[in-house]
Amino acid sequence: MVSEDIVKVSRNYQVTIPAKIRQRFQVKEGDLVKVVYDDKERVVKIVVTSR
Repeated sequence: MVSEDIVKVSRNYQVTIPAKIRQRFQVKEGDLVKVVYDDKERVVKIVVTSR
């Protein structure tokens, strides 16, 4: 299943993870996430690394 949404980049180059995606992966305030650019797929991936 693919979850997607469009978000705006802020003045400080920040983005908000949409609520439906945060809830699906149980991302909470203070969690660490890894941001990965996949050259092969040409996509940015966010991976929850710590709780």
